[in-house]
Amino acid sequence: MNRKLLVASALVCLALLGCKREAPTPAAPQAVAPQAAAPAASATTSQTSTPDLAGAGVEPNAAGFSSKAFAGTFHGALPCADCPGIDETLELKPDGSFRLTDVYRDRPAGTHDIAGSWNSEENDSRIRLDPNSKGEDDRVFTIVSNDELDAVGSDGKPLPGPAQRLTRGN
Repeated sequence: MNRKLLVASALVCLALLGCKREAPTPAAPQAVAPQAAAPAASATTSQTSTPDLAGAGVEPNAAGFSSKAFAGTFHGALPCADCPGIDETLELKPDGSFRLTDVYRDRPAGTHDIAGSWNSEENDSRIRLDPNSKGEDDRVFTIVSNDELDAVGSDGKPLPGPAQRLTRGN
């Protein structure tokens, strides 16, 4: 009796595995009429979007990102493991160079400067700082908007803890 039950179960399993569902038919693509050029909306806060650089006076590349238009100075207060915090200033220059200044609060001689070159990567969703000094590690920032950058690990993954955000300013 057990043998008949085992054979019957195996046949049911094979029958079920042999059944194929019919794949849904994809809808035909619809033609989209080109729209007249309109002023761009303000920058979005999506981490995967390209920053809105319209009106910056510089033509973006084919991907929509222009390092000349995105260049500027960003500031932020970052957490510090053994001090009250780090005041960070990042100057991205239109020629592709950068200067990063970290001021460690409550430390004598607590200023640390790094210079080098920067470029966009990952479909212009983040930037990488490549220091001139090989003793310094690359730093990576996700482009949140035209005015905001979030520090992330060199692999592009978020750092532990709260977001370490820099905002555009003077």
